[in-house]
Amino acid sequence: MPLTTRVSHPGLTGTKREETIRFYTELLGMEIVLRQPNLDFPAEEHLFFHAGNDTFIAYFLPVEGADLSFYEEARKGNGGMDHLAFDVEADAFAGAATRLRAAGVAFEGPVDRGYERSIYFFDPNGVTIELLTWITPPPAGAPLAPIITRAQQLRERRGAAFIEDADVRAAIAELHGYRI
Repeated sequence: MPLTTRVSHPGLTGTKREETIRFYTELLGMEIVLRQPNLDFPAEEHLFFHAGNDTFIAYFLPVEGADLSFYEEARKGNGGMDHLAFDVEADAFAGAATRLRAAGVAFEGPVDRGYERSIYFFDPNGVTIELLTWITPPPAGAPLAPIITRAQQLRERRGAAFIEDADVRAAIAELHGYRI
């Protein structure tokens, strides 16, 4: 049994405070549930965005007039975070491309991920954001870990390289007693 129960939040650092706030609140519709000085570094503000379903992201952003010379832009593949992924409902996913286009945000996708579809784009600080939706959504309230674990076992039994939607549907049927 794992010690942890869920991802609480990734902690991100950036330099574009106002753009970051607008991006996460206006474009992605998140609420700022905490906004205070960074207790460890007073030149930064600590923001906590509610991403939905009791999941959060923390962002540490410089206060007005702070020295920005020691900050570096996020770079993919440099040993830091590769991307930040958010689950979205199918309806929201369907409208994401339109919303991003209207905001002038370039994106890649939808990309087929076997049992998910994803769209990728950058936040104002260069962090790669992924919006993903499951092709067959898990039943309401069902924990995801057992479904993914069983789908993984089914994939391995098939000798396939990736979990496919059929694996997820079979896992849901086995674990929750109905076919989708």
